[in-house]
Amino acid sequence: MGERISPPVPTDVIWVRLAASPVADAVHKDLATRFREAVVTTASLPAGACVSLVIVDDAHRDAIGQAADRNAGAQQSILITKGKASDVHADFVLSADVDVGSVTSVVTAAKDFHDQVMSLKSEVARRRSAVGTILRGEFALRTLDEARNLATMIAHACPNSDLVAIGLQELLINAVEHGNLEIDADMKQELLMAGTWREEVEARLQDPQYSDRMVTLSFQRSTRLISMTVQDEGAGFDHERYRSADGEKSGYRGRGIAMARDLSFSSLTYHGVGNVVEATILLEPHS
Repeated sequence: MGERISPPVPTDVIWVRLAASPVADAVHKDLATRFREAVVTTASLPAGACVSLVIVDDAHRDAIGQAADRNAGAQQSILITKGKASDVHADFVLSADVDVGSVTSVVTAAKDFHDQVMSLKSEVARRRSAVGTILRGEFALRTLDEARNLATMIAHACPNSDLVAIGLQELLINAVEHGNLEIDADMKQELLMAGTWREEVEARLQDPQYSDRMVTLSFQRSTRLISMTVQDEGAGFDHERYRSADGEKSGYRGRGIAMARDLSFSSLTYHGVGNVVEATILLEPHS
């Protein structure tokens, strides 16, 4: 009888560490149905596995840090807690009495975010600019899809284009969603938990109160510097609170800013009331 060969471990897994409870049982069942062998529930990660999403409760919160060392890229984290968990960095913090439907909706949103970022990186790597090197330009957009497309195009004019695309997309999406459409962090979490975020975005894009608002991107390249200025037509926000390294704890806008600042650009500066942001990239000679 031949040697039994174990199936390969998926390289992109969802790591779930939840104590037994009715909610945990329902979450496990939902994940097993939707993601099958990509779900890992063991105390330690299999060799070779990387984590796209980690879901934990208070008893297993240290798994967030452990998962960070096995990041599959754009890793997301969900904490189900009885407290505020101010000492834990998690992308989504849900109360212990959350209903299963809300957890399911948040899982979908977190996994979609991861998949979209990885898809964006693949798209940038696959495409080549058909317009040569962009030296300067003014661009306008209104929707999230336009933000993605513009980020992909502009990134090809920059070094480390896949990382620039991720950061620039975050700035443009923040400008559309939080700026022009006035969907703040608390509202977004509520919409994601209800599974109605996309519907609300589309409704506001059609609402006369917001439908004429545009986001503009100004691009300028010199021999030593690339400068990109994003401006929305919203009321602005308190950008000072996001300057610290812990800004990602302050909701979706904060995490988007932290991602752009740390991953993609040499500097990130907000002006005025916060509806104008300038991102710069220092160029190496001959880059």
